[in-house]
Amino acid sequence: MTASVGLQPRRMPERPPTAPLVEVTKLTKTFPGVLAVDQVDLTIAPGEIVALLGPNGAGKSTLIQILSGVHPAGSWTGEIRMNGQIFRPTSVADAERGGVAFLAQEVGVAPGLTVAENMTLNNEPSRWGFIDRPRQLAETRAALSAFDLDIDPTLEMGRLDLATQQLVLIVRALSKNAQLLILDEPTAALTEREAERLFNRMRALKALGVAIIFVSHRLAEVFAISDRIVVMRDGRIGGVFTTSETSRDAVVAEMVGSRLSRTTPEERANAGKVALATRDFNVFAVEGGRPLAVNIDLDLHQGEILGLFGLLGSGALEIAMALFGAWPGKTSGEIRLNGARFSPTDPSRAVAAGIGLIAQDRRDGLSSEHSIYDNTILAHLGALSNRFGFIDAMAARRLVQDLFDRLHIKAQSLDTIVGTLSGGNQQKVQVARWLAAGVKVLLLVDPTRGVDVGARAEIHRIWRELALSGSAILLVSSDAEELVDACDRVAVVRSGRIADTVGRADISEERLLRVAAGI
Repeated sequence: MTASVGLQPRRMPERPPTAPLVEVTKLTKTFPGVLAVDQVDLTIAPGEIVALLGPNGAGKSTLIQILSGVHPAGSWTGEIRMNGQIFRPTSVADAERGGVAFLAQEVGVAPGLTVAENMTLNNEPSRWGFIDRPRQLAETRAALSAFDLDIDPTLEMGRLDLATQQLVLIVRALSKNAQLLILDEPTAALTEREAERLFNRMRALKALGVAIIFVSHRLAEVFAISDRIVVMRDGRIGGVFTTSETSRDAVVAEMVGSRLSRTTPEERANAGKVALATRDFNVFAVEGGRPLAVNIDLDLHQGEILGLFGLLGSGALEIAMALFGAWPGKTSGEIRLNGARFSPTDPSRAVAAGIGLIAQDRRDGLSSEHSIYDNTILAHLGALSNRFGFIDAMAARRLVQDLFDRLHIKAQSLDTIVGTLSGGNQQKVQVARWLAAGVKVLLLVDPTRGVDVGARAEIHRIWRELALSGSAILLVSSDAEELVDACDRVAVVRSGRIADTVGRADISEERLLRVAAGI
């Protein structure tokens, strides 16, 4: 018997209407030296969408990883019940058999396999003991079409960009025969339109009795889709709110312990000389050579945070990667760095010239098997080395410790392995690296993806401090709200061209989205 990838949630068992689907009692999970989840009690009803929020390191990821079988039974204590029955999954596959589908925050794909093979991985339709390829393709096409995605199921996943890979994995998660669907930052790489399509599918699943845990740092989305909001801090559940009866301020106060204030106009620097400029700059696709960005003219000033905004496929991402020398395709046109012609043939040349980049996927910018200390000094080894080529360890550790404290990185020490940190703290390590290197031009590509409200405010403050000190920052973000909060100007990219440049006084989410969509 084989399962379809179509949207076919299982029939809910006949239970009293008030009976919870999920009951968690005194759930506790420790790692060496860290109490990650501490005596957590939680219930979720059938057909309920629960938003799970909290600062990075609060225990959110650990809690949902226990429920989804990432941390197997025996590695934690307490009790979980599904439909009144003891639930102790020993693996992700075991949890799926028990009715739990999990979409992790980090996009995890098999890049050498096709879209269809990724969609049906470990659940391939078979016939006479062999994979039924025609059925596999047909079911994948049907599932993608139901989400309004025009993607060739025979393409290799590795040829798709990060956002499109995320969409494929979302469709895969939504298609599972689940009673409980866990979505960890599913909209981080999505446009507003794609996020709304996801929310429509979530509402359809809710109507069928599927319960959903939705982890997000975008409060507008939380208030748009959830029934309840559960806030975690320090491994425990703090506030629990009925969404329709609370406010953003109340939730934020519970998360960070204080009310956040946005940057005021008085704190913004006066733009100085042009640090980075492009004229008639073009970026071409790796395969086929079609133009992805055309005749791009940008002036990024010292002391300025310039936003670059566009919908999926607009070309905004490719522009930033090309400026850093990280785009594998061809480029043409002129780039000037501090008035001099500049050709970023590879990232090392860009770094040597004083340009840093925080990538959309933090795994591209960090060595997860190395420590915070090692990752932070990576772009600054030359300046930290003596004339014999040895690193001045004492000076290096003082520098990293200062940045560790300044960015409030939550870890035991500088020697903590980066791969063990929460997503938000990993992102802070990337910020620390470029602060250590003293770059004067910083390219940021969705840099607060997966970062909580409090950490995002801290990182925004650091950017503003850098701008006030004369650094030039190009912020490429799919989050219009972030651009409104952070930027002095925003250049909007539509169909590979700059459609408009919006000044500070006119920046609004509605304006940016309308220009990006051409309406």
